[in-house]
Amino acid sequence: MSKDLKKLRSLKEIAELSLTAELAKLAAIKREEEGPKARLREIDAARAQRVQHVGASDGFDMASLMGADTAWHRWVEKEKRQALRDLAQIAERRETQLAQTRKAFGKKDALDRLTERHTGKM
Repeated sequence: MSKDLKKLRSLKEIAELSLTAELAKLAAIKREEEGPKARLREIDAARAQRVQHVGASDGFDMASLMGADTAWHRWVEKEKRQALRDLAQIAERRETQLAQTRKAFGKKDALDRLTERHTGKM
């Protein structure tokens, strides 16, 4: 085995490790999205439940009469905005990580092709 081929294979191994690390970071960011997404689902379910409750009542809803309903709606909107902000921040990090992952994949792919080409010449 030539010295160049050994170097290429070593670089290829490093590129594979780098790609694996970048993919792991991307997966961690993807898992991080689940918290805010679950929060949004909870908020939507609570809203739907409230609408159903108010619709089922006979026009007499104590929470609405006492003003608690308005405060609850403000709180729900605040929580929803925060969850959406969290998702936006995570999406920004995901896009940055995706670019790094693509770069690592490109390096690995290039080294794979160089190694194949070099092996074919021998």
